[in-house]
Amino acid sequence: LTSVLADLGLLRIFVLDLDDTIVAVSINFEQHGTMMAFVTTYDPEYERASPGMVLMMDYIQWSFDRGLATVDFLCGGEDFKRRFATQSVTLSSMMGARGLRGHLAALADQASHRSKSWRTRRQPKAEAPDE
Repeated sequence: LTSVLADLGLLRIFVLDLDDTIVAVSINFEQHGTMMAFVTTYDPEYERASPGMVLMMDYIQWSFDRGLATVDFLCGGEDFKRRFATQSVTLSSMMGARGLRGHLAALADQASHRSKSWRTRRQPKAEAPDE
C-alpha cells in the first residue's frame, strides 16, 4: 500500500525522533485537499510523553500550513478522534447473501452487532468529575 501511495505522490510519512531514536511514526496520505491519518505508532518506552499525540499535532499543523482543508482520522472510535474532530461521519455497511449459509452468516452478524449495541446502551454512563 505504501509503495502504491508513494508512486502516486500521495504518501506522507511523519517521524518524531529524539537523539537519533525514532519515537513515533505516522503513515498518512493526502488527496483532494485532505490529509488522511492512516496509522500512527510509537515506542512504548516513551508512552508517558504522549509521542503519538505530539506527532499528530505536528502533522495537523503541517497540513493546515500547506493549505489543506481537512484532516480525516478515518474510521474507528478512538477517544482522541472525538476530542479533535469538528464533525463526524457515520459509515454504513451493506451485506448481501447468495445462499442459505450466507443468509445464516448475515443473520448471525446482525445479531452480534445488535447485542453489542444493546450492551453498550445498558452500561451506566460515567459521571463527569467535579470541578
